Amino acid sequence: MSSVSIITDSSAEFAPEEAAELGISILPLRYMIGNAICREGVDVSSDRLLEMVSQASTTVTPLPPDSEDVAAMLESAARAGQVALFLHVANGLVPVAEPIQSVAQKLFGRARIEVIDSLGVSYGLKRIVEESARAAADGLSLPAVTQMARAMISRVYTLFYADDFEALEKTVDIHPAQAVLASILGVKPLLVLEEGRLIPLEKITPRSTPVDKLTDFVFEFAGVAEMAVLTGPREPEFDIEGLRQRVLQQYPNLVIPTVPFGPLVASTVGASAVGVFVYEGLQSGW
Repeated sequence: MSSVSIITDSSAEFAPEEAAELGISILPLRYMIGNAICREGVDVSSDRLLEMVSQASTTVTPLPPDSEDVAAMLESAARAGQVALFLHVANGLVPVAEPIQSVAQKLFGRARIEVIDSLGVSYGLKRIVEESARAAADGLSLPAVTQMARAMISRVYTLFYADDFEALEKTVDIHPAQAVLASILGVKPLLVLEEGRLIPLEKITPRSTPVDKLTDFVFEFAGVAEMAVLTGPREPEFDIEGLRQRVLQQYPNLVIPTVPFGPLVASTVGASAVGVFVYEGLQSGW
């Protein structure tokens, strides 16, 4: 049994059986649905949240975990005498750091809990948490697992191709007038998750091809150890197979799965957005 307990939040999108197999504890994010606040996986399922975002039947806004849930999880670790590593979603997407750090500081002296901003979300966060859990299961100490996680965080990249700028006004730093003009001109945004925040990287005009742009993004790396295409609950207007085939021309042995993203990403970049996850791989000696 691992001496280091791994904790993350529900935006890592683990199925319950996956988390149980890896010994990972999951803290549910909350969502404001209209005027109600619900915990993901507790009061409302991820599938139901995705359905509401996809149908745009009501406003769905992600919120930090409930402070009582944070306290209960971390105090449980303290009572069990566990050493814990908490890897949370990018704080620039959901401000989760303050409530988690606040509780962890109160437990100082009773439990050793390391809290790290993954700067990632969805499959990016999931892969960091998975590898951290496996390192812990192999018997690595908390400093060693933490060092490995930080090294991996610096080599994980996520890019999103979104439907339109107007859908991003509440989540990305885009001026409303720019969003309206871009929609009129048929311009599509590329967004990169950088330092935990979504940053407009480039605008794709009707004369350019999104597959070309995303392929160029992948080819910028000296090496690609892993890649995945991320999709939402609504069918995208994007040639996913075309992207896969283009990348395979340069990396013929690369396995490129299509992975669905969850309600946090859907409510942030749109239900029909397409994402690309790239992991460069760890260099020896990390």
